[in-house]
Amino acid sequence: MTGTSFPERATSRAVLIGTGAFHDPELPDIPAVRANLDGLRRTLTHPVHGAFEPEHCVVVADPKDQATVGAALSQAVRESEDLLLVYYCGHGLLDEDGLLHFALTGTDTENVSFSAIHLDLVKRMVGGARAKARVLVLDCCFSGQAVSSMAGRRGLALGQLNLTGTYTLTSTTATAPAHAPPGAAHTAFTGSMLRALAVPGPLTLDEVHRHVDKELAGLGLPRPQRRSVGAVGELSLVRGPIRESEASSTAGAQAPTEADTDSTTRPASPRRIWAWRTVPAIVVLSAVALLGNLLRGDSEADSSLFSGDKVLVGLESDTDNSMWLSPRWGSFSAFSLDTVGELLKEANVKSRPIRVDVKSSDQIDFLQNRTVDLNAALAMTSKRTQEVEFVGPIASDRLGLLDQKSANRIQRIVDLDGKIVCVPADSNAEEAMRSGTFKTTRVVKKPGSRSCIEALEEKVVDAVAGDSLSLSAAELENNQLKVVPGVRFSAPSYYGVALPKGYSKDCKRLRDVLMKYVSSGMWLKAFQTRLPNVSQRGDELRPSTTKIQELSCRRLV
Repeated sequence: MTGTSFPERATSRAVLIGTGAFHDPELPDIPAVRANLDGLRRTLTHPVHGAFEPEHCVVVADPKDQATVGAALSQAVRESEDLLLVYYCGHGLLDEDGLLHFALTGTDTENVSFSAIHLDLVKRMVGGARAKARVLVLDCCFSGQAVSSMAGRRGLALGQLNLTGTYTLTSTTATAPAHAPPGAAHTAFTGSMLRALAVPGPLTLDEVHRHVDKELAGLGLPRPQRRSVGAVGELSLVRGPIRESEASSTAGAQAPTEADTDSTTRPASPRRIWAWRTVPAIVVLSAVALLGNLLRGDSEADSSLFSGDKVLVGLESDTDNSMWLSPRWGSFSAFSLDTVGELLKEANVKSRPIRVDVKSSDQIDFLQNRTVDLNAALAMTSKRTQEVEFVGPIASDRLGLLDQKSANRIQRIVDLDGKIVCVPADSNAEEAMRSGTFKTTRVVKKPGSRSCIEALEEKVVDAVAGDSLSLSAAELENNQLKVVPGVRFSAPSYYGVALPKGYSKDCKRLRDVLMKYVSSGMWLKAFQTRLPNVSQRGDELRPSTTKIQELSCRRLV
């Protein structure tokens, strides 16, 4: 602890900026942002240990535009003499040149440069302060751009904040997404930072960085980045540990700032059945899944997946690796979520369902590691039934082909000779296309059905082979594509709701309500609503109770 210094409360200023609610549907809300702001403010303005007076720590929650942020930053820059601290949490977005911007409530993803705040603008403002020490803390995707030069796609390099007395701490690298464990009160980085500030000590900024780095690296998450110029790394933001009970007891005595009063929060938009809330998919290892379970209050001793207040429902997403970007919804996905919602309702499950977007390649791992509790729809292959439990089928159909509507190149199976056909990895379609029937067809494997459909849209492949229901959903989304009429091959593909192994009671419970659901008119109504282009086949494709009894909660061979 040698060399630790403390800022002067009277001449130090902090601006805590957080955007967790967004108007653009491509930017999912981030519920943890509010808790991040509240936790940091309570810690930094603690009457005994905090580095800032309450009136000198301005919270800008859900800023509508650049002017709102600029006003708070400008005042803090003018008034700070000892320490200036600026914190941002929210979506980190890249413009067409690959440069980082901070999203605001009104940010338009189609016009990032003019509707979000450029990193360089914030850095110039911070660098222009007369404060002896300037600290910039960023908790967002790609925030590492603030500490390392990064060439954009057109060769542009971002300048650095190299002024004396500056310290930059970021949640991740220049190319990686940030993380918010499902159901956790805080984002991974800020939660770890708050825990670091609560340990006996207190810790300097450099020690906080080492604490957070060790914790996140141990969880398999991207490691936080730092850049220190001068002796700012020896500065401490607290004079002692801040326990949650102490911080909470002082929160009521802090009057809201003007920025708090002016901030806006968009009401939660209505979801489909069961008011689905969405949390982003995360790139995780098993340790991260364990952390998520602990934060949800789950434990391995639980006899049911539904003993907590939340049930996390995975849904396939193949758009990219960014955890805060929402995929396009497909009509088959909507049908699957409708079905899961009704099953939980009919089973009298009180846990609140929350949708989690999951990459195709991670779907089994997320179930096995308990990152999610259920998966809304997975193909029931014999290999997968060795790894997870299935309730189903919720729907079934044979394999088919998706083609460009204007092409008319493929009308029969034999027309695939010499063609390039895309199949989702580890699917029934991949197995079928490897058979001798298609030995003259070039098969390209992609991580998931969405990737294959995008390859067809871009005319990289000639067709997509897959389950006819999911292909019909793609046809409904894009009027430039069509399911080749009359072409069906292979044995039927079955889709089911997947659960982790070891929850046989929950599996049988959902199996029983599924049989009742398909026997009633509810299944057919949902099918015809979500897949109107194949609604006439509803009776044909509806699973029988005999098939559900035969395939649910057991291994297939």
